[in-house]
Amino acid sequence: MTKSIPVEAIDCDRTARSMTERIVRGAGSASFLAYRTAPMTSCEALVHGISRSGKLVIAACPDEADPVGQMVEGDRFNIRMDITKESPDPQFRLVAATVHLLGELEWQPEWIVDELIASGELPNDVAAIASMADGRLGVIDTDRCLIHDSAGVRSFDFSELVSADAGPVFPSAYDEFDAHHMVMAISNDSLRQVRDAVLKGAIGGRMCSRQSALAGCPHTWDQVLCADVDCTGITMLTVEPTETYSVFAAFENEVTTLDQLCEQVAQLVGNSVVTPHVESY
Repeated sequence: MTKSIPVEAIDCDRTARSMTERIVRGAGSASFLAYRTAPMTSCEALVHGISRSGKLVIAACPDEADPVGQMVEGDRFNIRMDITKESPDPQFRLVAATVHLLGELEWQPEWIVDELIASGELPNDVAAIASMADGRLGVIDTDRCLIHDSAGVRSFDFSELVSADAGPVFPSAYDEFDAHHMVMAISNDSLRQVRDAVLKGAIGGRMCSRQSALAGCPHTWDQVLCADVDCTGITMLTVEPTETYSVFAAFENEVTTLDQLCEQVAQLVGNSVVTPHVESY
């Protein structure tokens, strides 16, 4: 059973932390720049995650001519790591959040890589790439993560994100598409109804951002798109001809499984029925 929490406790810090935890554990597309050693060359093709012992690990197959790939095992070098998390929605491309951090990367020797893989220390995707003939495994030491999301910019202590009491994240990188499809399975009218209920204060949530802009994609007009879904609620995006805005609808209880997500989404829709439709904002 999930712990019941008051809606007002689901604040921007809680949802931002939830997003950050999901991203550092493998969600999104990562890259890093060795800004002191090879400032003009970034490593784009890599996978990342958190080891069982709480270390941020990456695996890549850098080209032999890549200065980053030529760095010897055991040497530590300064990097900036950027992870971009996009919405799974196939109708459009939307960056839901980005995480940035500064740290030190150390490529691991082959014998250590073999031991870590054999002991099950590494996330599956990281282990798969690291075990390839030209694969390399790196461990990154960092103190803080900075996240940009729909509610603004926040910073989190890395040790808190991976602490033992942090618990599992939801949805995991493997459940993300299923969670998104579950939300989008309800009608656009129902999502609009939920959005309007939040804006009128009938159900818990908040306006995240609002921008005046000339939107050039008419096929997305008058739709409520799911930018993200996590354990605390749903972030919805509305694109109109002259503005774009995002709204967060909070679950009454945090969720940890797809079944619980289904229940909370249905509850959001049910609770929003009593709210009259609002045409525009």
